[in-house]
Amino acid sequence: MSTDPTRRLLSHFPNVALLTQGGERVRFYDDLVKGKVVMINFMFTSCTAQCPLTTANLAKLQLALGSHAGRDVFQVSISIDPAHDRPEVLAGYAARFRAKPGWTFATGEAADITLVQTKLGMPQRDGELHTGMLVYGNERKGRWAATPIMQPPDTLARIVLRVVDL
Repeated sequence: MSTDPTRRLLSHFPNVALLTQGGERVRFYDDLVKGKVVMINFMFTSCTAQCPLTTANLAKLQLALGSHAGRDVFQVSISIDPAHDRPEVLAGYAARFRAKPGWTFATGEAADITLVQTKLGMPQRDGELHTGMLVYGNERKGRWAATPIMQPPDTLARIVLRVVDL
């Protein structure tokens, strides 16, 4: 077994290629997670039940984070419907919820997204494509947890800011 810390992190955080809402090609670990405090959720734009509610709550969370949002704490929403949710669709969705800088909407190959979900402890089960959970952590300090997205935004902000120890 390798003792190289970078190798261990890459085995836990897949470095799969993703496309952002701006059409930029990024790597999940290298570009979105490495060295950052990050919140990650899974969604899809054609969802008519849970996703619009959770995305609206995350938009309120971004506001509740105040000056930390996009500077100290970053948000990543990964679509689980890459066949439909191309970058331009994600850009429209981000605009619909008034996502501010520091919030990346991304898509990629279905197998890569499933791998990210599995590695983050949010695998698809029994046809349930997403969990309504927010995975958050401080990659530098190796602190990770998950919490339900539909808590009040100020509560979520306190949880994230406390655990990631800014």
